[in-house]
Amino acid sequence: MHRLALAVSIGLLAMSAHAAGQSPATATATAPAPSDHRATAPDEDVPSATSLRFGTLRVPGQRMLRYQEGMTLDEADIQQQPKGNGDIGTLLRINPAVQFDDARIGSSRQMGEIRPADISIHGGLFHQNLLLVDGVSFNNDLDPGGGSPSNPHLVDSVPSPAQGIALDTDLLERLTVYDSNVPAAFGGFTGGVVDAKTRRANSAFGGKTWFRMSRSVWNELIVPEGNEQAFVESDTWTNQPVYDKYKLGAMLEGRTTRGIGLIGTVSRTRSDIPLRAYSNGEMSSSDANVKEQRRENTSVSLRANYAPTDRLEIGAGITYAPSNDLYFTKNAKDSWFELQQGGPVANLTGSWRGDAWTFDGRLGYSDIDSSRRVDAAIDYWKTWARSEDKNWTPEGNTNAIEGNWGNIDQSTRNITASFGAQRAPLRWGRTEHRLQAGVGLRDRHAQYHRLNDHHSYISPRPTTSCTGPDGTEDTVSCSLAPVYRTQTNRVIAGQGQFHSTHNLYRAGRFDVRVREFSAYVQDDIQLGRVSLRPGLRFDMDDLMDRNTLAPRLAASWDVFGSGDTLVTSGVNRYYGRSLFGMKLREGRENLQTEYARTTVADGWRTKKAFTANNRFETLHVPYSDEVNLGVRQRLQGYVADLKYVRRQGRDEIMRERVASDDDTGFFSSYVYRYVNTGRSDSETVTLAVEMPTWHWRDTHTTARLAADHTDIRRNYANYDVSFKDGTYNRWVRYNGTLMHAYELPQDGFNRPWTARLSTQTRFEALRLSWSNFLRYRAGHLNFVTVGEDVLEENGQTVSVDVIEERHNPSTWTLDSTLEYTQPLRDGQEAYIRVEAQNVFNQRNRMTSVTTTINTLYEPGRTYWLEAGYRF
Repeated sequence: MHRLALAVSIGLLAMSAHAAGQSPATATATAPAPSDHRATAPDEDVPSATSLRFGTLRVPGQRMLRYQEGMTLDEADIQQQPKGNGDIGTLLRINPAVQFDDARIGSSRQMGEIRPADISIHGGLFHQNLLLVDGVSFNNDLDPGGGSPSNPHLVDSVPSPAQGIALDTDLLERLTVYDSNVPAAFGGFTGGVVDAKTRRANSAFGGKTWFRMSRSVWNELIVPEGNEQAFVESDTWTNQPVYDKYKLGAMLEGRTTRGIGLIGTVSRTRSDIPLRAYSNGEMSSSDANVKEQRRENTSVSLRANYAPTDRLEIGAGITYAPSNDLYFTKNAKDSWFELQQGGPVANLTGSWRGDAWTFDGRLGYSDIDSSRRVDAAIDYWKTWARSEDKNWTPEGNTNAIEGNWGNIDQSTRNITASFGAQRAPLRWGRTEHRLQAGVGLRDRHAQYHRLNDHHSYISPRPTTSCTGPDGTEDTVSCSLAPVYRTQTNRVIAGQGQFHSTHNLYRAGRFDVRVREFSAYVQDDIQLGRVSLRPGLRFDMDDLMDRNTLAPRLAASWDVFGSGDTLVTSGVNRYYGRSLFGMKLREGRENLQTEYARTTVADGWRTKKAFTANNRFETLHVPYSDEVNLGVRQRLQGYVADLKYVRRQGRDEIMRERVASDDDTGFFSSYVYRYVNTGRSDSETVTLAVEMPTWHWRDTHTTARLAADHTDIRRNYANYDVSFKDGTYNRWVRYNGTLMHAYELPQDGFNRPWTARLSTQTRFEALRLSWSNFLRYRAGHLNFVTVGEDVLEENGQTVSVDVIEERHNPSTWTLDSTLEYTQPLRDGQEAYIRVEAQNVFNQRNRMTSVTTTINTLYEPGRTYWLEAGYRF
C-alpha cells in the first residue's frame, strides 16, 4: 500500500505536464500558508476566501484544508452544537476520524462526571495525540495509560488523564483536528493533532454571561433490571443515582485606544454527587450516612494582541484550568481526599512580516498537575475490627475502617521555545514554492512527590495489653475496647485488638527531566494543477537518547482546474512522545516498607523492604507509518470528502516480566521492563458531506453528514498491560481460528461503522435556532477468555488462550438544541437554550458481561438548561 500511495503521488506530479503549460498569469493562486510557523493551520490572517484556489466555498463550521488534513470547526459551529459538559470530546463527535472508548465515555450510571472523554484518531492510542491550546501542549504525560487511569482509590498513584486540562469549549474561537497528511511542523504523536485556539478580542467592547445546569431529577438514568435498589442505595462513585451539575461563566472583550485587544473569560463547572457512606443501605449511628462527592472544573483565559505596525504583531495568552474532585472511601470514616488536576498553559508570540519572509516566534509554558490532598491530621489508613470505641460502622459490618491514601504531588512542567520562517511565494521555472522551516526547544520536567510519611495499619489481632516494648502505651495501633464479634484467625469477642501489619510509605521525591530539540523543513510546491508538499521533521530527546527523522509527503491534483474535483494522497511517518510514568515508577516503589509484630510487647520488626518492580531501559520511539488516498468533490453547493487512511504502528511500548539479575537490592527478583514489541494496524475509510445552505422563507438550514468504517488490530491494550517474556506475540484461538494475538481486533475505540448527521436551522422571524445531532454506531465486540487449549509447536506443548467474542447491539441517539434570543436595547440581547441528549431515551447497551446486573448502558435522555446575556 505504501508503494501504491507513493506511485499515486508521483503520478499526480506527472499529470501536471499538461497543466504546466498554463501561463502564470492565468493560474489561480493557491491558499498561502498562514503566518503561524505551525505550517498549514488556518489562521485569521489568511486572505479572504474569494482569492483562494481551493477555499472559495465557505461552509459554516469548516474551512477547506487543501490536502484533506482534517477538519476545522469555527466559533459559530462550536456554539451551535450540543455542548453537554463543555469539553472538546463532545465537539469531536462530528469528526469521522475520531473514535471513543465505550468503557471510558461514561455510562448512565456515572452521569454526574464532567471529566473529558478520551479519543482515538485513526486507531492511535488515546494518550498519543498531540493536544494544543494556542500552540502550547496541554498533554498530561505523567502516566495517562498506567495502572487504572480512572480509579482514584490507589495508595501509591493518582490518576493522570490524557487531557491535562479540561479545556472549556466556550473559550474557543476555532478547533482543528489534523488526522492525516499532518504538516511537518507538528510532532510528538502517533494518533492525531487537536489544535485549539482561544478567542481574540473584537474591536468593540462587549461581553457575555451565562448559566447552565443539568439535574438527575430531570434525566433518565438507565440501569439493568434487578439492580434498581442497589443503584439507588449506591455507596460508590461508579454508580451515581443523584447529581446536580452547574456551570457559570462570563466574558469581556474590547480594545484600548492604542489598539491593544484584550479578552478575558472565566467559567466554573461543578457537579455535586451525594452517595451513601456505607454499603447495602445500612446506617451508622456515629458517622454521616450520606456524603457528597464533588467534581469541579475552573477555566480562566486571558488573551491580548497588539499590532503596532502592518508588519509586526505580538500576542500573549494564558489559560488556567484547574480541576478539583472530592472523593470519600465507602465504609470508612474520615476518608475524604481531593484530586487536584490541571494548571496554567501560557504563551507569548511575535510575528514579523517582511517583503519576502515572515518570521514567527513563540514561548510556551505549561504546568500540569495530578495530585492528591488529604486532611493533614488524618494522613493514615487503619482497618479495625468493630468494637465499643470503633463503632461508627453499621451493626452488620465486622470491620471499622478510617483514613485515606495520603498526600502525593505529581506534575509535569514544560517550557518551550520555537522559531519559524516562511517564504513568500517564489517562482522557479514553472513551479511556485512556499518554503517553511522551523526549530524548537523544549524542557520537560516531571516529578512524583509523597509529601510526608503515610502509615497503613491492617490485620487486627486479639490482645489484652497495649504496652509496647519500651513500656509506653500504644494508642495509635492498639485498642483495649472489647471487640463485638469473634472472627476466625483474627480477633476474639470481648478482647482488645492490635494491628499486626504496618505498611509505611515514606516521604520521597523523584524527578525526570527531558530536553528535546526539533527542526523541520517543508516546501509547498505548485506545478499547474498539481500541488506537492514534501517535508522532513527531526526530533531528539535525552530520555530515550534517540534521534528520529519523519518524512512527510502530501499531494493534491485539481483535476479540472476549477477546484471542484480534488484528488489527494500522502505518505507520512509520525513519531510519538516519551511518557514519564515508566521512569518514575522505579523510585516510588522503593518508598514502601512492611513491618510486622506478633504481640504489642514484641515491637515492630521489618518484614519486607519493597524494591522496584519496574525497570526503565532506553527504548526506541514508537512510530506510525501512514498512507492515504482521498477525493474531494464539489457539486452544486455540496462538498464531499472521501478518504482512506492506513496506519501501521511499530515499536510500540509494552511491559514484560523478566528476571532482574540485580544484586544491588534496588530491583525485585523479577521486574517489569518496557519493550518495543507492540504493534498495531488500522484502516479507516471516512466520508464527510457538507450540504449547501437551504433557504425557505425566513429559515436557513445547514447540514453535515459524516460516516466511517474502522478496523483496528493491536497485540496489546496499553503500555501498562504486562506479559511474560514472549507472550505478547502468542498464539490464541479466536472463534475457533488459530492466530497471533496481534491479529485480534480491538474491543476499544473500534466501532466498525459509524455515521452522524448534524443540522442547524435558524428561524429569523422567531429568533430561534434549532440544532440536531443524529448518531448511529454499529454493534461492537467484547472479548472474553473462556479457557485454554494446547498446541504442538517445535515438538513442545504450548498452552493457547481460547477467546470468544461477545456482541453488543448497534446504537443510535438524537441530540437536539433549541435557543431563543430576545433583543434588548443598544444591541444587547438575552437568550435561553435547552439541550436534550438522547431525545428518544434509547436503551443503548455499552458492554456485554457475564451477568445482566452489571451491564452498562449509555446515558438516557438528558437535559441541559442555559440562560445568558450578551452585550
